[in-house]
Amino acid sequence: MTVLFSPLGLTYGTLYSAILLVRPQRVVIVTSEQAAHLLHSAVDAARFYHSAFTVETHVLSDPFLGFPAGRSLAHRLIERAGDSNVVNLTGGTTVLQDCAHSISILLRSENKAVREVAVVDGRDGDEQARQPLALGQLVEVPPL
Repeated sequence: MTVLFSPLGLTYGTLYSAILLVRPQRVVIVTSEQAAHLLHSAVDAARFYHSAFTVETHVLSDPFLGFPAGRSLAHRLIERAGDSNVVNLTGGTTVLQDCAHSISILLRSENKAVREVAVVDGRDGDEQARQPLALGQLVEVPPL
């Protein structure tokens, strides 16, 4: 089973693209209370093209200063790992991205299969805001 771990911020095109480009069976999302309402926009649009996935959402109460909470959550989320794991490093605040990166580090420390990726949308910000559901490009981030 492929599991996608991804942050979700106030723009949802990155999550939409990550789901379509990875095609996971499970999506584990880390988000904030402010951004959680955007989840359905990304997930519902992605299900139109790839319906075979489940979604888990985990909310961090402080997406700006909550590094300790994000890293603590990362320790709990690695239990959700599959045979193949993809960690999206893009989207959301620095705290949400740090949580995602921490998941990747912890999975590697347990010798679990993990790839880090970034979703890139080269369009300007106004165009991204007008059409958030344009498919971006998946870029592999090599391990150190």
